[in-house]
Amino acid sequence: MSRASFRLLWALRILALGVIALSLAAPLFREETVWGLWPATYLPAAWRWAFALLAAGLALFGDRISDRIPTGWLRGIRFGSSWTRLAIALLSVIPFYLFRIQHLRWGDAYILIHAIPHPQARLTYTWQAPLDLFLHAKAWALGNRLFGWPDPTPVYWLISAAAGVIFVWLLLGLAHWLGRDRTERFLLVGLVASLGLMQLFFGYIENYTLMTVGVVITIWLALRALRGEIALIWPATALALTHACHPSTIILAPSLLYLAWQIRHRSRPEPQGSGLRAQTSYKSLLLQIAIPYLLVLVGVFALMTAGGHGLDALLGSDAPGGGDRNWLVPLVQTTTRWEHYTMFSLGHLLDIANEQLLVAPMIWPGLLLAFAFAWPRVPRRDGAFRLLLLMSLLYLLLTLTWNPDYGGQRDWDLFAPAALPAAILFGYVLARALPERNALRSAGCALIAAQALHTAMWIYQNTLPWMPG
Repeated sequence: MSRASFRLLWALRILALGVIALSLAAPLFREETVWGLWPATYLPAAWRWAFALLAAGLALFGDRISDRIPTGWLRGIRFGSSWTRLAIALLSVIPFYLFRIQHLRWGDAYILIHAIPHPQARLTYTWQAPLDLFLHAKAWALGNRLFGWPDPTPVYWLISAAAGVIFVWLLLGLAHWLGRDRTERFLLVGLVASLGLMQLFFGYIENYTLMTVGVVITIWLALRALRGEIALIWPATALALTHACHPSTIILAPSLLYLAWQIRHRSRPEPQGSGLRAQTSYKSLLLQIAIPYLLVLVGVFALMTAGGHGLDALLGSDAPGGGDRNWLVPLVQTTTRWEHYTMFSLGHLLDIANEQLLVAPMIWPGLLLAFAFAWPRVPRRDGAFRLLLLMSLLYLLLTLTWNPDYGGQRDWDLFAPAALPAAILFGYVLARALPERNALRSAGCALIAAQALHTAMWIYQNTLPWMPG
């Protein structure tokens, strides 16, 4: 192992141990101060210490343990086999449904559960999540007619778990396609599957589950388009439909323009008369973005107008920006009850830190360590690296600037999908920053063990009924 790899490995191990130690220290603070770590307090102290020590042991000695696993066991997990991926994905529905959320504390869950079946409201249309809410509301109407469901809770449980199955299937396929060997594939799967955003698939009641699946589809299709395997129109279509599920994903739209530039920049002029050069002209590429966007936009407007919730609602009662229609965190002064702090305040900084601790405690710190300790090995000129970095930074910009109406803790889910491109980017970078397979396995064990500890406690917390203060 090279000296650079040794230093990066131990920096990542220390990061993992530090995050594990923070979970043990959570009970020493108030929930509003460390809400990103607070799920740890729901476990009895003995269990908390037992799981923390297990995670710490994996962080320090996980590579030695993995070396003792019979190679046949690992070879049996063949990401290249569509049947294996399908079997794993289908089996994932068991934990997704068994450990589903049991309360309505987060985001708009309370509103959705009560407004969709309300005899006067019958909430079906909203510009805040046009396609997502429409699908859930219509599914509840069917469930109410067939099974007598009084509210849409079973619908959200079922659709959330089904979306989780699709997400796992896509993640396994993406890891097989992007990873160069078994170690890299396990690393990519582990980094993403241990993110706190996985809570969205455990029966979660909100408007972010389907859009998260859309984001991972977009990333995979965009990377394939970058390699020239498919046309740009496919990731553009996927992202446009994802916008229809939730408009917050519009923050990723500039990545399509960058992708078009990358494709055009990499294409070479073909012999005259071949027709291939015209296919990669800027005009052609921009049309591949514009056409699906226009079709989806027209479709959404038609859907909302047919439901009596068209342009007037978009410009009036249902305008973007939440309760006060203020999109961004105010710079110097709060003016409404929906604004909780200013941009450069301690409260805003704490919410950002807690969001990262809850959803992706190892991702951005790990990336920064990889840049610091292995910068010469970072594939800075690689198209996939640049595209994933752009997507990650765009989503980070949303996290830093968008105003959470309910505060950072209740609106954790709005920002959770931002961890997806960053986690995939981290796996891509780390596989090149640590070219030695034993070092990469050691780092992967440390990172995944620490992150999985937090996510397991977070999911456990939400299986318990919430008792307000």
